[in-house]
Amino acid sequence: MKSSLSIWLAIALTTSASAQTFELISRSDYFESEAQENRYPSFSPKSTPDPTGPVIEVRSPSLMESVKAPVFIDLRFRTSGTAQINWDSLRILYGWYRKDITEEVKKRAKMIHDGIQIDSANLPSGNHKLLIQVANTEGKQAEREVRFTVE
Repeated sequence: MKSSLSIWLAIALTTSASAQTFELISRSDYFESEAQENRYPSFSPKSTPDPTGPVIEVRSPSLMESVKAPVFIDLRFRTSGTAQINWDSLRILYGWYRKDITEEVKKRAKMIHDGIQIDSANLPSGNHKLLIQVANTEGKQAEREVRFTVE
């Protein structure tokens, strides 16, 4: 039986050959999320991550400067000890209402040994928020909110 990473790698090889821009979020999804974000105040719980749990690193897009569409997204996952990333636990949620876009990302992402990359995600101009969730093979979880602006 193939591991999920092997299957993802096979998908990545198939999709990376065509490396086309795709619509990660529709304009209507963006506007719906933006309206909800403006209607309700943001709540960002502050907690100390488990030092032995996974770490989510955002290499791209820039979180400090606005970026242009299509957006290159590069996420890396690190674990400690003998634990590995449980790829089946990966969840990527969009916007205030947390629309699950995991499956769309899995179809389009290029899997690398320690993360995922999306070469050309087309996103509308404006502020965007992703919530990335992942666990390791020891069941320890990590979550990271990623906010960025597209020109």
